[in-house]
Amino acid sequence: MPEDRSIATTRPATVVTPVVMIDGNEIARTWQVDSITIRKEVNRVPWAKVVILDGNASTGSFSASNDALFVPGKEIEVKCGYQNDIYSIFKGIIVCHAVKLRGNANSMLVLECRDKTVKMTVGRKSRYFSDQKDSDIISLIAGDYVSDFSTTAEATLVTHKEMVQYDCSDWDFILSRADANGKICICDGGEFSVKAPDPEQSSVLSLLFGATMMEFDAEIDARHQLGKVTSRSWSYSDQRIVKAEGSDPEVSLNGNISSAELADVIGLDDYLLDHGGKVEDKELQAWSDALLLKRQLARVRGRVKCKGVHTVTPGSIIELGGIGERFNGNAFVSGVQHFISAGDWTLDIQFGMEPEWFTRKSDIGDKPAGGLLSALHGLQVGVVTKIDSDPDSENRIKVRLPIISDSEEGIWARIATLDAGNERGSFFLPEVGDEVIVGFINDDPRDAIVLGMLNSSALPAALTAEESNPKKGFVTRSKMKMIFDDEKKQFSIETPAGKTIILDEDADLIKITDDHQNSLVMDSSGIVIESQGKIEIKAQQDLKLGGMNVEMNAQASMKVEGSASAELKAGGTMTVKGAMVQIN
Repeated sequence: MPEDRSIATTRPATVVTPVVMIDGNEIARTWQVDSITIRKEVNRVPWAKVVILDGNASTGSFSASNDALFVPGKEIEVKCGYQNDIYSIFKGIIVCHAVKLRGNANSMLVLECRDKTVKMTVGRKSRYFSDQKDSDIISLIAGDYVSDFSTTAEATLVTHKEMVQYDCSDWDFILSRADANGKICICDGGEFSVKAPDPEQSSVLSLLFGATMMEFDAEIDARHQLGKVTSRSWSYSDQRIVKAEGSDPEVSLNGNISSAELADVIGLDDYLLDHGGKVEDKELQAWSDALLLKRQLARVRGRVKCKGVHTVTPGSIIELGGIGERFNGNAFVSGVQHFISAGDWTLDIQFGMEPEWFTRKSDIGDKPAGGLLSALHGLQVGVVTKIDSDPDSENRIKVRLPIISDSEEGIWARIATLDAGNERGSFFLPEVGDEVIVGFINDDPRDAIVLGMLNSSALPAALTAEESNPKKGFVTRSKMKMIFDDEKKQFSIETPAGKTIILDEDADLIKITDDHQNSLVMDSSGIVIESQGKIEIKAQQDLKLGGMNVEMNAQASMKVEGSASAELKAGGTMTVKGAMVQIN
């Protein structure tokens, strides 16, 4: 427990000396600074608000506002200390210049300032990364701003074969990847660092109730504490679920109720982090570890107010004392807020981490449908109303969404097919009145895609489902069929009139038949061609018949004729028989 009953400063904490510098030069003392507020927080861009008394009602002028010194884009630094011993507590740029008038109160110029890392928060970007670790990706992205700040990214473990930044700011993407690896982002006057929180470091300040604490609020919330965290994903390579259980970081900070004891209050056996895709084992492990660390750093959360000092920064440790066993001890600093006004300087210190993932915030990604109109979420059922005459010649069909209207024709929708390309691909259109499933690009109801067609009791399937699932195939509107039978290892093509082609492994044959009782059968014994009518074999050139033995049998008559010549011969005996034999 801290014993110091005063905050150690290099000079007596009596005369507060704030200094505001623009582009490296201290502003003139003729500008009356009314107040300065500075906020620094883990995973946030630091900001400052400088209020300068300005405005003369009698002349209608705002000399400070009119001065080129205070326009957006100017570099600003705030220093503070006691007497002449001052330290830099904020560096950044002016981003907002505002004038405020409130009744009988003084009019004022308000300068809103941000750390230069604010440049990473503006604009949404999309890009690919290959064969890189998250730490390398973070350094690469932050390298685009090397003229504004330096970056240090602590090494991460997983090398991603592929990583995608989609439609989000560089800042949001960096924070999401840092968060997933159990890292925190800290911005401090031209330095941007991504690193793991260090709860074991020495405290930079000791605060004691009844002496150096001015205000204090803290809470212990059992709902955020977890006894076990397991991340899971689907490995399509192994066709199984893979799991990684988080390792206990054993964070030992203020208070005497452990995370394990608090987790028992709710009694959840295992907190699951599920990903439906394939995630590498190391990434799953980092994911589980990160959440356990985050939650243990959120075990005790609160704020404490004291006299202003420059030594406490986000990511550091302070020591709390005199507030009981539940809260005494070292606390992890997640944020600080300086307030300087009327010769006084106070510091509000926030301790304990936010328990939820950064990506849970709703404003990271863009709004569905790009925010252009109200979105249509998920898949929708549609009914086909037209399959031809696309006015834009885009091979679309028209689909009515009954949930929107059960009478109008609906919207034009593209069709996702088995294969599609330049004058090639599969071509299967639904029939008018068919039920289809419809999705929407970026949830925009104007960009519909027919993803598939649906059966029901009202529109039954062409084949009846069986437990062994032997048959697959296609049946058209006119009952033309192409059927695969896995039990018989049979493939058949059939027309409504009964013309069939069958390839049958079980029967070991290929059979072609028609509705006129003509057939061709190929099996292990040979080939049989049968017809109830004539069989004609014609060739524009030679026709040759050959075999071990060749028999031709005509039940009525046989005629063999050569228009130019004919030859009948045998290598051995030739027999010519007939009731009457005529030669020439």
